[in-house]
Amino acid sequence: MSTHQKIMQPALTINQRNLYMYFLAHRKRNGHHPCFVPKLNMQNSRMADYFQALKKLEEYKLISVDRSAENYAAWIMKEPIDI
Repeated sequence: MSTHQKIMQPALTINQRNLYMYFLAHRKRNGHHPCFVPKLNMQNSRMADYFQALKKLEEYKLISVDRSAENYAAWIMKEPIDI
């Protein structure tokens, strides 16, 4: 019997992957500067999918989002919070 256990990571959708890659690239390039959620050039129907992608990334504990601002473009993507 193997002493290593596989931890199953859920597959990311294209939107989730793009947002996570944006976050990782920003963190690598800009270090400690805040990573704001990117603005959308989309219709309202697609914004719901976008916000759902952010929520799923938080559920997977890949990021955390500071939603203290009213406008989503001022939200800050951060390292996940361990509870």
